Amino acid sequence: MDQFTSLVSSVRGRLYRLALRVVNDADEAEDVVQEVLIKSWRKREEIALLDNPPAWMLKMTRHQAIDRLRSGKVRLLRETEAAPPDRDEATPYRLTASGDTLAHVHRIIQQLPPNQRTVLQLREVEGMEYREIAAATDLTMEQVKVYLHRARTKIRSLLLQERIVEP
Repeated sequence: MDQFTSLVSSVRGRLYRLALRVVNDADEAEDVVQEVLIKSWRKREEIALLDNPPAWMLKMTRHQAIDRLRSGKVRLLRETEAAPPDRDEATPYRLTASGDTLAHVHRIIQQLPPNQRTVLQLREVEGMEYREIAAATDLTMEQVKVYLHRARTKIRSLLLQERIVEP
Protein backbone atom coordinates (compact mmCIF):
# COMPACT_ATOMS: atom_id res chain seq x y z
CA MET A 1 0.00 0.00 0.00
CA ASP A 2 1.42 3.40 -0.95
CA GLN A 3 1.76 6.31 1.48
CA PHE A 4 -1.29 8.23 0.22
CA THR A 5 -3.57 5.19 0.34
CA SER A 6 -2.39 4.45 3.86
CA LEU A 7 -3.08 8.05 4.90
CA VAL A 8 -6.59 7.97 3.42
CA SER A 9 -7.35 4.65 5.08
CA SER A 10 -6.33 5.99 8.47
CA VAL A 11 -8.26 9.27 8.28
CA ARG A 12 -11.33 8.66 6.08
CA GLY A 13 -13.69 7.84 8.95
CA ARG A 14 -12.69 10.97 10.82
CA LEU A 15 -13.21 13.09 7.73
CA TYR A 16 -16.70 11.69 7.22
CA ARG A 17 -17.77 12.13 10.85
CA LEU A 18 -16.50 15.70 10.88
CA ALA A 19 -18.27 16.54 7.62
CA LEU A 20 -21.46 14.91 8.89
CA ARG A 21 -21.36 16.96 12.08
CA VAL A 22 -21.01 20.18 10.06
CA VAL A 23 -23.51 19.58 7.23
CA ASN A 24 -25.89 17.27 9.14
CA ASP A 25 -26.65 15.18 6.06
CA ALA A 26 -25.08 11.79 5.31
CA ASP A 27 -25.09 12.16 1.52
CA GLU A 28 -23.68 15.67 1.65
CA ALA A 29 -21.00 14.56 4.12
CA GLU A 30 -19.96 11.80 1.74
CA ASP A 31 -19.77 14.33 -1.10
CA VAL A 32 -17.63 16.63 1.03
CA VAL A 33 -15.22 13.79 1.82
CA GLN A 34 -15.01 12.80 -1.84
CA GLU A 35 -14.17 16.37 -2.83
CA VAL A 36 -11.48 16.54 -0.14
CA LEU A 37 -10.00 13.22 -1.27
CA ILE A 38 -9.91 14.38 -4.90
CA LYS A 39 -8.17 17.63 -3.92
CA SER A 40 -5.80 15.66 -1.70
CA TRP A 41 -4.96 13.26 -4.51
CA ARG A 42 -4.05 16.17 -6.75
CA LYS A 43 -1.74 17.55 -4.03
CA ARG A 44 -0.41 14.20 -2.75
CA GLU A 45 3.25 15.13 -3.28
CA GLU A 46 2.80 18.34 -1.27
CA ILE A 47 0.84 16.53 1.45
CA ALA A 48 3.64 14.00 1.87
CA LEU A 49 5.95 16.86 2.87
CA LEU A 50 3.63 18.19 5.59
CA ASP A 51 4.34 17.65 9.28
CA ASN A 52 0.77 16.51 10.00
CA PRO A 53 -1.11 15.36 6.87
CA PRO A 54 -4.21 14.14 8.80
CA ALA A 55 -4.64 17.59 10.39
CA TRP A 56 -4.39 19.19 6.96
CA MET A 57 -7.06 16.84 5.60
CA LEU A 58 -9.33 17.52 8.58
CA LYS A 59 -8.89 21.24 8.03
CA MET A 60 -9.76 20.84 4.35
CA THR A 61 -12.84 18.80 5.27
CA ARG A 62 -14.04 21.41 7.72
CA HIS A 63 -13.55 24.22 5.20
CA GLN A 64 -15.21 22.26 2.40
CA ALA A 65 -18.21 21.42 4.61
CA ILE A 66 -18.62 25.03 5.71
CA ASP A 67 -18.30 26.21 2.10
CA ARG A 68 -21.01 23.75 1.11
CA LEU A 69 -23.30 25.08 3.83
CA ARG A 70 -22.66 28.67 2.82
CA SER A 71 -23.18 28.01 -0.87
CA GLY A 72 -26.67 26.61 -0.28
CA LYS A 73 -25.88 23.22 -1.79
CA VAL A 74 -26.96 21.41 1.35
CA ARG A 75 -30.49 20.05 1.28
CA LEU A 76 -32.80 20.86 4.16
CA LEU A 77 -31.24 19.81 7.43
CA ARG A 78 -32.62 16.50 8.60
CA GLU A 79 -32.27 14.52 11.74
CA THR A 80 -29.90 11.58 11.71
CA GLU A 81 -30.71 8.65 13.89
CA ALA A 82 -28.86 8.19 17.17
CA ALA A 83 -26.83 5.02 17.61
CA PRO A 84 -28.92 2.29 19.23
CA PRO A 85 -27.92 1.32 22.77
CA ASP A 86 -26.62 -2.13 23.64
CA ARG A 87 -29.65 -4.38 23.16
CA ASP A 88 -28.38 -7.25 25.33
CA GLU A 89 -28.87 -5.32 28.58
CA ALA A 90 -31.78 -3.15 27.58
CA THR A 91 -35.46 -3.57 28.30
CA PRO A 92 -37.93 -2.08 25.84
CA TYR A 93 -38.43 0.84 28.22
CA ARG A 94 -34.67 1.49 28.45
CA LEU A 95 -34.29 1.20 24.70
CA THR A 96 -36.98 3.81 24.15
CA ALA A 97 -35.71 6.14 26.86
CA SER A 98 -32.08 5.86 25.76
CA GLY A 99 -32.93 6.30 22.11
CA ASP A 100 -35.03 9.37 22.88
CA THR A 101 -32.28 10.87 25.04
CA LEU A 102 -29.57 10.23 22.45
CA ALA A 103 -31.72 11.67 19.69
CA HIS A 104 -32.43 14.69 21.87
CA VAL A 105 -28.74 15.23 22.66
CA HIS A 106 -28.01 14.97 18.95
CA ARG A 107 -30.62 17.67 18.22
CA ILE A 108 -29.07 19.90 20.89
CA ILE A 109 -25.60 19.40 19.42
CA GLN A 110 -26.92 20.46 16.02
CA GLN A 111 -28.09 23.73 17.60
CA LEU A 112 -24.55 24.64 18.68
CA PRO A 113 -22.60 27.15 16.59
CA PRO A 114 -20.43 25.44 13.93
CA ASN A 115 -17.10 26.02 15.73
CA GLN A 116 -18.42 24.57 19.00
CA ARG A 117 -19.97 21.62 17.18
CA THR A 118 -16.74 20.90 15.30
CA VAL A 119 -14.53 21.12 18.38
CA LEU A 120 -16.93 18.93 20.38
CA GLN A 121 -16.96 16.33 17.59
CA LEU A 122 -13.18 16.23 17.28
CA ARG A 123 -12.60 16.01 21.02
CA GLU A 124 -15.43 13.81 22.28
CA VAL A 125 -16.04 11.54 19.30
CA GLU A 126 -12.66 11.46 17.59
CA GLY A 127 -10.65 11.68 20.82
CA MET A 128 -8.24 14.22 19.40
CA GLU A 129 -5.88 16.21 21.62
CA TYR A 130 -6.35 19.98 21.97
CA ARG A 131 -3.24 20.72 19.89
CA GLU A 132 -4.49 18.41 17.10
CA ILE A 133 -7.86 20.14 17.11
CA ALA A 134 -6.17 23.54 16.99
CA ALA A 135 -4.08 22.44 14.00
CA ALA A 136 -7.08 20.95 12.19
CA THR A 137 -9.36 23.95 12.70
CA ASP A 138 -7.00 26.96 12.55
CA LEU A 139 -8.01 27.87 16.08
CA THR A 140 -5.71 28.64 18.99
CA MET A 141 -5.51 26.22 21.92
CA GLU A 142 -7.39 28.78 24.03
CA GLN A 143 -10.18 29.01 21.46
CA VAL A 144 -10.46 25.22 21.34
CA LYS A 145 -10.80 25.06 25.11
CA VAL A 146 -13.33 27.89 25.22
CA TYR A 147 -15.48 26.41 22.44
CA LEU A 148 -15.39 22.99 24.07
CA HIS A 149 -16.32 24.43 27.46
CA ARG A 150 -19.17 26.48 25.99
CA ALA A 151 -20.50 23.51 24.04
CA ARG A 152 -20.48 21.24 27.09
CA THR A 153 -22.07 23.94 29.26
CA LYS A 154 -24.82 24.63 26.72
CA ILE A 155 -25.65 20.94 26.30
CA ARG A 156 -25.77 20.35 30.04
CA SER A 157 -27.88 23.48 30.59
CA LEU A 158 -30.45 22.45 28.00
CA LEU A 159 -30.60 18.90 29.32
CA LEU A 160 -31.06 20.15 32.88
CA GLN A 161 -33.83 22.49 31.77
CA GLU A 162 -35.68 19.55 30.33
CA ARG A 163 -34.78 17.31 33.29
CA ILE A 164 -33.10 14.73 31.08
CA VAL A 165 -30.07 14.53 33.36
CA GLU A 166 -29.74 14.98 37.10
CA PRO A 167 -27.88 18.09 38.40
